[in-house]
Amino acid sequence: MGYKLKVIIAVVLCSTLFSCKERTGYLPEPTGKYYDVIAVASEKIWDGPAGNTLRSIMREEIPMLNQREPLYDLYNTVPRDFKGLLLRHRNLIRFNISPQISEPSMTAEYDVYAQPQLIVDINGPSEAQVASYMDEHRKELQRIFDIAERDRIVDWAAKYGEERISNEIENKFGFTMSILRGAKIRNNNIPDFTWISLEHPLASQGIVIYTYPMEEKEIYLPSLVYHRNEFVKNIPGPSDGSYMTTSSYISPILSAFDISGRRWYEMRGFWDVENDYMGGPFVNYSTIDKENNRIISIDFYVYSPKHNKRNYIRQLENLIFTVEI
Repeated sequence: MGYKLKVIIAVVLCSTLFSCKERTGYLPEPTGKYYDVIAVASEKIWDGPAGNTLRSIMREEIPMLNQREPLYDLYNTVPRDFKGLLLRHRNLIRFNISPQISEPSMTAEYDVYAQPQLIVDINGPSEAQVASYMDEHRKELQRIFDIAERDRIVDWAAKYGEERISNEIENKFGFTMSILRGAKIRNNNIPDFTWISLEHPLASQGIVIYTYPMEEKEIYLPSLVYHRNEFVKNIPGPSDGSYMTTSSYISPILSAFDISGRRWYEMRGFWDVENDYMGGPFVNYSTIDKENNRIISIDFYVYSPKHNKRNYIRQLENLIFTVEI
């Protein structure tokens, strides 16, 4: 059900702000990394108000990371160089500015030169009007690229993920969820708790799943932090007597959203290791499972000292859209 919501959101965006086109047939795989965007714009547009506004939108800082990182890595190429591998880039923005255009607009095309690919055309009669229009619709512009990247991660996890671990999650907790390829179960011996991690040369990605009895009708931040600490202390640190906990130096932030009619609470913050020196960002998603009188929490964390963490944490948090309860 979660994956269906992504498609619905994309359709809503296309029917309200964007005019969208999709293509079918065989196309090569796209080039570029996750959360990279190339803007095809002349030097004049790139250095003018339209380029400045686009940079402020796509390079907006992500909250609750250990260092400053932008939503997207934005690059520029001029139209004469837009050829070859650049045509196949996963995320493209093109400008069409002409006095013959009556009013600003944005259109989206999918899978034009590669698959999956998203191309957003920003149109308008003048640079100033285009800049103003983009600023007014900055969240929609961010959102359509967020959805495109999320779809790619969800599709990849569904096709190539660790099916055995997904089956173990279903058997233990009663819901399904895709798990990234290469992940391994680190601890599955504690009731109502499972710890999974995926190790990289420069980073560690962790998934912690736990459930506990529903004690109140609503979910509150202090309760989420308390129960998180009760479970993540089962994740040991590098030294004797050390274990994971929620950082008390910066309070987590709480928000809520719906996926297929189910309310999820997002707690975003930082984790530490008690009695040692480790830490990083985490995102926790919790929901009330009324039928089983319990709270389900799915916790994603990243450890990558001295290196960027954006792609690691965003890759994990998108997995919440694979959950079906």
